[in-house]
Amino acid sequence: MNKFLKNIFYLLPIIFLVSSCEKEISVSLSDAKQQFIVEASINQRFQSLNYVFISKSIDYFNPDLSMGGIKGASVFITEGKIIGADTLYTGTPFQMIDIGTFPGADSLFKGFSGIYFSTTLIGKENTPYQLKITLADGTKISGTTFIPKVVPIDSLSYVVKNEDVNKDGFNDAYPTLYFNDPSEQNNYRLARYNNVDSLMLGWGSADSYRTFDDQMINGTQRVIFYPNQFKQGDTVNFYLNSIGRKEYIFWQSFGTAANNGGPFATPVQLKSNITGAIGSFTGYGCSYKRIIMK
Repeated sequence: MNKFLKNIFYLLPIIFLVSSCEKEISVSLSDAKQQFIVEASINQRFQSLNYVFISKSIDYFNPDLSMGGIKGASVFITEGKIIGADTLYTGTPFQMIDIGTFPGADSLFKGFSGIYFSTTLIGKENTPYQLKITLADGTKISGTTFIPKVVPIDSLSYVVKNEDVNKDGFNDAYPTLYFNDPSEQNNYRLARYNNVDSLMLGWGSADSYRTFDDQMINGTQRVIFYPNQFKQGDTVNFYLNSIGRKEYIFWQSFGTAANNGGPFATPVQLKSNITGAIGSFTGYGCSYKRIIMK
């Protein structure tokens, strides 16, 4: 659980490294004005991965990484409908409740706040969604996203070799993922989670991500090989997520910022799709499979 609590808020340390305007963020070495940060997600398969986390950025010279979120916000996600060239958000709004108000949450998530969750919200593929947040001080934050059509994982395979490169007593195992990329333009965020339990409590719990599109290779079978990261007996969960283009651009820029070498490296622009805050509201068309490499 500690790993989850650390990783679900993984936007925060990146924003510690970058500060500027709402849509494009560049490094400034002066004290940075605090900004609101939102990580919001919705998918059609795993209810535990539908959540909103609200926090504040920090400046370089006050590096308090306690990651305490913002309490007391009014948070709603509304399903929309596309009619011609218009998108109407006339569905019933789902209120997202601060998990700190649920019985027992104080002990389970001690010291953490600002995570908003719904016990009834589950997304639908090919459907738009609107996020609206009103903070206790009246600040308005909003965003929209779309859950694309799910691109299913076709199959998983693995090879176990009679070798033990790390000398830990277990043979090395090599999984491979296969899926058929449709002919239309698609964007993907592939998450890998090494655990006997498939339930991730936040996308930040994943052990790795690959964010890619099909501009270079389109309309054919895709093969993704994982070299020398696993051992015989490991259980690995794969989540192949279709995402929208603006969400893809955000996560690509986020990955660049995360690997940029710190606040004194070349400035990085983070492409937010949230109005009134930094961050992303991401719709995931999620396909899931697991493999046990016996």
